[in-house]
Amino acid sequence: MKIKFLIIFCFMAIVIWQPARSQTVLFSTFFQLVNVHDHQGEPFKLEGWIFVERLSSNAGVTLMALSMMDGKQLATSTGKLTMEGFKTGEWNKVVILGKIDKHANQLAIGALFSGKAKFFFDDLKLSIKGQEITIKNGEFEDSVISPWQANNLPKEANIKVINQPIHAGKQALCIDMSNIATSSYGNNSEAGKYANINGNKIYYEVYGDGQPLLMLHGALESIVSFEKQIPFFAKSFKVIAVDTRGHGNSTADSMKLSYELYADDVYKLLNELNIDSAYILGWSDGGNTGLILAMQHPGKVKKLAVMGAVLFNNNTSIFDWVNKAIKDQIKTLEKKNDPSQDFEWRVKHCLLTEPNIMPSSLKAIKCPVLVMAGEHDVVKEGHTKLIANSIPSSKMVIFEKASHQAPVEIPDKFNHTVLRFFQE
Repeated sequence: MKIKFLIIFCFMAIVIWQPARSQTVLFSTFFQLVNVHDHQGEPFKLEGWIFVERLSSNAGVTLMALSMMDGKQLATSTGKLTMEGFKTGEWNKVVILGKIDKHANQLAIGALFSGKAKFFFDDLKLSIKGQEITIKNGEFEDSVISPWQANNLPKEANIKVINQPIHAGKQALCIDMSNIATSSYGNNSEAGKYANINGNKIYYEVYGDGQPLLMLHGALESIVSFEKQIPFFAKSFKVIAVDTRGHGNSTADSMKLSYELYADDVYKLLNELNIDSAYILGWSDGGNTGLILAMQHPGKVKKLAVMGAVLFNNNTSIFDWVNKAIKDQIKTLEKKNDPSQDFEWRVKHCLLTEPNIMPSSLKAIKCPVLVMAGEHDVVKEGHTKLIANSIPSSKMVIFEKASHQAPVEIPDKFNHTVLRFFQE
């Protein structure tokens, strides 16, 4: 059984792991399900050995364990979501300590990985309350990979059992992502330009002809997150894909981050480009920015499409495990006290405390709005409905079997849904 909901975690991995100036990538997983019905609420330890041959700076890997109940993700535990501590040319031990959710009946154990690299895994072990639990083929000595499942692998990826390098025994698992395609979006010198906005250099790329369509990405992402949207929409629109301040190739001053600030950047960028009004496609944080722009400057937005947007962050809008993961990573950043990660710290604080939009204030939006989310989004469906119901002229679409990453999981369906709305 292929478990699509595991992709939900990919969003959090991007939010927590990706440095602000790296290119956004969609994470892949391999995993197996362990029955933990008799171990609800008990502590566990997942450990394993990982060897990496990195071919790009944004390649990364960690172990993961997801508490599940009948296909629903309840809680998340991961190893260290960074490659900083990994030693090159040798096996690295990764250990997860966590607690099984009190309502879980399954634990999805395995690894989360992304980027241009070869990833090797060996000797995975699980113990619950100090007692070792059998993991089927956890040492990968059986050449038949099942019961391990791979999810969201790029088409160029290859998964197989190999005999070198190994940590112990005779075999290890290799997931070869060395031949995956890379995108030029976000670093295209022919399409890219800078605008001086609010004291910062805001980077944007332009593709196609027609009416202007601005694309606004999410937290700690960049223009490249729209690599499956840009060529599609450039056939019908003049696509202007923007790096938010401090993200991608855009600079950022020390001003406190907020979605009002992001929206003001976009407003002034439109003025700088002599654009009276534009179509807006905002994903995640970009959706929040789009909502505020449409509220504060209704004449600037012809139509607005938002994916996975929120009005505020609390337990009615976002799942608890998401905020717990962000808080844990903030603590880690504060403990490291690395000045080079200050912007990442600022963005994560913004995620926890922003936005602060009153549902009633959405009445100020005058343009038609398409409100979208995934069936397995990190944004609760009730909150997405609240957004749609609070906007005078809105439509809502919940993409079945998709997550917060719908634009890359189901690009054809997503793109045509947005295009139909824009062309209505």
